[in-house]
Parts: sequence; C-alpha cells; structure tokens
Amino acid sequence: MSTLSKTAKEGRIREFVEITGASATDAQRLLKATSWRVNAALDAFFNDPRPASSKASAANSAQVTKNLETLWTKYCDPSQPNEISMDGTMQYCADLGVDPSEVIMLALAWFTKAPTMGRFSKREWVEAWQAIGADSLERQKEQVDVLRKQLETPETFRKVYIFAFDYAKTEGQKSLQFEIAQELWNLLIPLDPASSFPHEHLAMWISFLTEKGGRAVSKDSWNLFLDFTRTIDPAFKQYDEDAAWPSVIDDFVEYARARI
Repeated sequence: MSTLSKTAKEGRIREFVEITGASATDAQRLLKATSWRVNAALDAFFNDPRPASSKASAANSAQVTKNLETLWTKYCDPSQPNEISMDGTMQYCADLGVDPSEVIMLALAWFTKAPTMGRFSKREWVEAWQAIGADSLERQKEQVDVLRKQLETPETFRKVYIFAFDYAKTEGQKSLQFEIAQELWNLLIPLDPASSFPHEHLAMWISFLTEKGGRAVSKDSWNLFLDFTRTIDPAFKQYDEDAAWPSVIDDFVEYARARI
C-alpha cells in the first residue's frame, strides 16, 4: 500500500500528464498500477500508449494520417519516397532537437523501428507516430522528451541497447564490427541506469577485445555483456563461471582479475 500523501500523488499525476498528454484518469490508473513510480508508469504508457491515452482515437483518424504523410514528404528521399535517407535524417533530427551522436537518437530509432543507421522506413515511422497521435514536429518533440525519461528506466534502456545491435550492424552481416561496437559501448554503458560498471572496467574490456584482434561482436556477446555489467561486482569475485556466459566474457574475467 502506498504511503504517499494525497498531495504527492496529485503532483505525480500532474507530472505524468504533462509528459505524456494522457488524461488524469489514465495517469492515475497507471501510477496506481506501478505503486506511484513515475518512471515505471511512463514505461507502461510508452510501450503500449494506445490503451492508456485518449490520443489513440485521434491516431487512427484520416487527418492524423494526412498530417504524417505531409511531414514525411518534407524529409523523404525523392528518389525513394518510402525512405528517409541520411540527408533527410540529419534535417529531421535537427528539427526535432535530437543530436544524432547521443543516445536519444538510438531511442528515437528504436521507437520508430528504423531499419539501419541514418534511415527511416515510411510504414514503421508512420505507424509509430500514429499510435500516439504525434502528427506534428511539436508533438513528436514531446515524445522525444518522453523517450529521454524512458531511458532512465532499466527496462527501456535494455530494449534500446539490444535494438542498437541490428540497427548499427552492416546490412546482411550477422555480427557487429568491433569499431562500431566500441563506440556504442562507450556511449551506452556509462548511461545504463541499472549498471555501476566503472569506466576503467569498460576501458579494460575494450583493451582486452583489441588485444584479441578486435574481432566482430556476435549478437549473443553483445546482449549478454549488458547483463554482465549489471551483475558483476567491482572486484570480479562473484562471477559465476558455471553460468551460461559467452566464452569471451569468461576470458575477460580472468584477464581482469589479473589486473585489479
């Protein structure tokens, strides 16, 4: 049972409404279901906004679709009208106030199911914005603010991290180039809300992989490295060698123990 005062609950309802545009009734319902934790309620709203928001009916309207089609045309490649390519992506990000070099770009790409770096696909892009009725740049900017909040929750951060592998790898390849994986780890791991993996340990991980030849990173190793950073102790003493970790992580633990 929540011990929050009525005033505190009302404040959280207002905060939720301001961020999402949901009704106060929907905000209260989601907050109650998540023990009045704003980030958890935002996560629930963000991952399935349609049942929780009155925007759902608007999102299915012909006018919203028309507005999104018009907005899409502003950025799409004239030679490939079902795609926003690199130039259009850069302009779109500038108009949204999104820095392509920051994590929020990955979150935006995840939300719109972008197929690969620097590109958006029309059907997925339109469907994502339709679902929440965000048919203008101003409304999409509001959703970017929601995404920033969502990145503070371990669940959404993990989804964005896992998405980054397929988003960043070369089309047709099964593995992620080491140089790209290195850049993404340096970007993502320090911002993980569920990890306290020290910077020097991340640097040691990258040095270890470099010494091993800087080979491409498999999806399994990519995904499980996040779990590893969330569970390993600073001295690497509590590592479970019988758990189903990739051999590269087993080898890294041995490498790290010899150096700390």
